[in-house]
Amino acid sequence: MKVSKAREFAKEELEKFLGLLNDELCLRGITGELCVVGGAAMVLAFGSRASTRDIDALVLAPSSVRDAARKVAEEHGLPPSWLNDGVKGFAADHPLEAKELMKLSNLRVVAPSPEYILAMKCVSARLGVDEHDREDAKFLIKHLGLRDAGSAVAVVEKYYKASRIPAKTQYFIQDICNELYPKTQDIS
Repeated sequence: MKVSKAREFAKEELEKFLGLLNDELCLRGITGELCVVGGAAMVLAFGSRASTRDIDALVLAPSSVRDAARKVAEEHGLPPSWLNDGVKGFAADHPLEAKELMKLSNLRVVAPSPEYILAMKCVSARLGVDEHDREDAKFLIKHLGLRDAGSAVAVVEKYYKASRIPAKTQYFIQDICNELYPKTQDIS
């Protein structure tokens, strides 16, 4: 089947393709677990946006889930990166607490806490490339009731060692908080 170019996946499509992944895992006799983060978590867990370009996920178990995902992509014309585990480079040092979003016969889909997702968004802070990080972080800061940049930085520091937090993260957070709460004080 022909692979489609850049596309956006709405909630219904995310659920459909995760269902197809479940079916493939079932055929293989495998039970898998994914932890969705990024845009997929924003769509599935919070409904804060309509779509995402891919499913950023930590494949928790087993690695053969990636092979099943490749097969689903081939059979349904999806980009090979529709299930993207490259996000593991931004995984936090802190143990993961997750909420179950979907439980299918052979696939469990979970999402981390909003705090964890905020921390990941702030550490990655992809500006110019993906403005979703900014909008997602803004949503999560409001969702969590954080009223200043210092509180948001504290969330990031809860999950990441100081050596893993780039300087851009503080500016990213400060800029968002200045927009949300114009009287916010500098964190420096």
